Amino acid sequence: MRAARLLPLIVAAATVAGAPATGTAQGPTLEAVLERAAAYVEGYQTELGSVIAEEDYLQVADGRRTRRMVSDLLVLSTPGLEEPWLAFRDVIEVDGTPVEDRLQRLEDLFLETPRITPSLRRRLVVESARFNIGAITRNANVPTMALQILSATDQPRFTFRKDGDRRIDGIDTWEIEFEETAPPALITGGRGQDLFSHGTIWIEPSTGRVLETDLRAEDEAVQLEIQMRVTYRPDDTLEMLVPATMSERYRVRLNPVTTGQLARRSIEVTCEATYSNFRRFLVEVEVDIGE
Repeated sequence: MRAARLLPLIVAAATVAGAPATGTAQGPTLEAVLERAAAYVEGYQTELGSVIAEEDYLQVADGRRTRRMVSDLLVLSTPGLEEPWLAFRDVIEVDGTPVEDRLQRLEDLFLETPRITPSLRRRLVVESARFNIGAITRNANVPTMALQILSATDQPRFTFRKDGDRRIDGIDTWEIEFEETAPPALITGGRGQDLFSHGTIWIEPSTGRVLETDLRAEDEAVQLEIQMRVTYRPDDTLEMLVPATMSERYRVRLNPVTTGQLARRSIEVTCEATYSNFRRFLVEVEVDIGE
């Protein structure tokens, strides 16, 4: 699968299912909370758009094959493009072995221009998924993907409903269910078809900050199930919330041709990622003036 778009942030009106028209003395309306969340996501793009994090990423295919990757995850802000947000996984080590051609591949990627052009974006997405394992192809496995749901541009394609309250690490949040109802979908399948997503987002109502996301999607044609859950935590150095963990599960149900115990009934990939060592980009310039 591939991500159709990543966080285009253009102000638009949001439609909300099941929300009261005006506020009450007890607290804000759902519309107000979603407006705050849209503003938060827009600011978050700028704040996180110059950050590198270390990612420790474990993938398990069908409960047998495993792969552990250590990477630098770069969250790039690319204003002016239709898709102005990109998370790039620069894999440093695979199963304890350094990636030998890493520096050369990075030089090749940025050789023509340091600007993030549409063609370079596609190459970076492919490079980010280069070491994925398992029979289920995917390239949308980045922690910031679900934030697009709350952007002012994309909110009108979803319906939202408050399902309850939850306290996360001392922060009071609203548990808000969402359902994607109109194209273009956040996730597309291997044949280019829309896979409409649904799930839950936990938002601090007073600020619009996102503490947790749980995104799910299905492709009934191939009996594919997708789940991606991301948690956020405060980072004292950056003074903002940053991704802490990402859990993924991809499963395709099979129709076995035999009924014995060895008949394979599903293909499954599960992944766990943790993030640490967040820091801002540093640009190094070397000048050689000769003798």
